[in-house]
Amino acid sequence: MFKNLIFQTLALISFMGSLTAAAQVYTVANGNVSFDAATPVSSYQGKSSELRGSMDFATQKISFSVLVESITTDNEKRDGHMYELLQIKKNPNVVFEGILDSGIDFGKKTAQTVEAEGNFTLAGTTNKVTIPLVLTPNEKGLQMTAFWSVRITDYNVERPTFMFIKVKDRHDLNVEALLKEK
Repeated sequence: MFKNLIFQTLALISFMGSLTAAAQVYTVANGNVSFDAATPVSSYQGKSSELRGSMDFATQKISFSVLVESITTDNEKRDGHMYELLQIKKNPNVVFEGILDSGIDFGKKTAQTVEAEGNFTLAGTTNKVTIPLVLTPNEKGLQMTAFWSVRITDYNVERPTFMFIKVKDRHDLNVEALLKEK
């Protein structure tokens, strides 16, 4: 009986500890975003290390943004054209705000996949998207990886041209971030 009571007490403490962990807010400590764009003959990547945001496991709300002006493609002329197409003075940020479909088990130290459903805003146009997130608890916090694709014309962004060849409509987006408890 005494052993059973100890087991139940330990199970309760463990359960309450996981609830406490799940109620935590995590913010971006270090994050990178990138996109891959292509033409029929070449491709390029835009990237930024200016990701900001948070994930609240109590409310399941998440919010991430990146300053468009921090995104570079290693080509100043192309960057200037990109900023013009995205109208950065009017729309300075790319933003995702949404809700997680479930929490994660902080007791597991393995990768767990959840989906975030919400609003993705690019160049002042907002569309609903579902983004798969891979979350991996580690000693530094929570590692997050996200990968999805958008069609830029869905955001009223004209497809850029390079030597009379249009960039493909589909752009692949990638986010890598270390989230730390706030």
